[in-house]
Amino acid sequence: MIGRLRWLYFLHYAGVGTFLSYFAPYLRGLGFSGEQIGAVTFAQQAVAAPAALIWGGIADRLGAPARALSVCTAGMLFAICGLPFARTPAQVGVVLVLSAMFSGAVVPLLDSTTVEAVRRLEGHSYARTRLWGSIGFVVTAQGLGLLLAMRGDRPADRAMPFAYLACVGGYALLAQTLPPVEAHPDRPRWRDASVLLRNPRLLFVLAVCAIHWAACAPYHLLFGVLVRDLGLSSSVTGAGLAVGVLAEVFALLAFPPLLRRLSLRILFGVAFAGTAVRWALVAHARSAPELVALQLLHALSFGLFWGCAVEAMQRIVPARLRATGQAVFSAVVFGAGNAAGYALSGAGYDRFHSAAPLYTYAAAVELLPLLLLLLPLSPEESSA
Repeated sequence: MIGRLRWLYFLHYAGVGTFLSYFAPYLRGLGFSGEQIGAVTFAQQAVAAPAALIWGGIADRLGAPARALSVCTAGMLFAICGLPFARTPAQVGVVLVLSAMFSGAVVPLLDSTTVEAVRRLEGHSYARTRLWGSIGFVVTAQGLGLLLAMRGDRPADRAMPFAYLACVGGYALLAQTLPPVEAHPDRPRWRDASVLLRNPRLLFVLAVCAIHWAACAPYHLLFGVLVRDLGLSSSVTGAGLAVGVLAEVFALLAFPPLLRRLSLRILFGVAFAGTAVRWALVAHARSAPELVALQLLHALSFGLFWGCAVEAMQRIVPARLRATGQAVFSAVVFGAGNAAGYALSGAGYDRFHSAAPLYTYAAAVELLPLLLLLLPLSPEESSA
């Protein structure tokens, strides 16, 4: 079971590495403007958010997140089959919206399945299982970048969508082989999920995490475009992302001992402060070595941040609502946070004709969750 979950993480985040690293440059090669790139990705996230909530609720009602995961991955594969053949903003938008009906729930369902599985098996942990996703991200971010560079950095190279389709196909097929993992025996009712949204501690965590994720949008959407605009090779994109994810891996490994020594509040604060510094420096970076070296700070932007987020959700959300809680987090943070950040990043790129100034604004936005975290008697304090 754990072996299959590791490979699911590997293939899923291999797909994420392909999509985040090279999808926006691929769309630029098709002739999309920054606003059009922002619009199609905004539409995707706008649909993914409610879809994650629906599928999370279904999984908790069934008490079997693995079953819901198999359905979602199959639906996503069906939709993504059209991506290599979509050439206009409308066509790409339709493919992304259809896939978002299922893709938004994949991570929360996979995480809830893994948390339940490792809880029952001694000698395993969520962090060490999730690390395989980081490895998958590194492999495709670096490998596909080298492949695209060897192919001459062609505009709209179809190697990108076909590589993404291969990753989706791999984890969709693997998900069908997962044995059912029965979740908490006390099955919640639909109205029980609304109780989560009245918890001030959860609302606070969702707010600071969503703002942080929105501030990460220029990196997630336009890092590859920034590299291209600076006249650098796609291999630089791959190298930067690979270095970032390797740093993330070390941060996840270091998180348990850090949590034993420091409060969750302090660790969240370090993640937000380090990310603000990262974006401020990226805004002024111009060479390949600078861009690649700065991605070491991904250890804070995602590695430390994600460890804190998962720990906070486990402390706040009851076990019987775990899939719903993960879905709420995914909808608010990855859905709403990404949607707002992507739309603003796309519009900002058209205004400035460069991705670099967007990182300056991202650094300023990143200070907001840090300031909220430093407020005395904030709701998060009780979970620290």
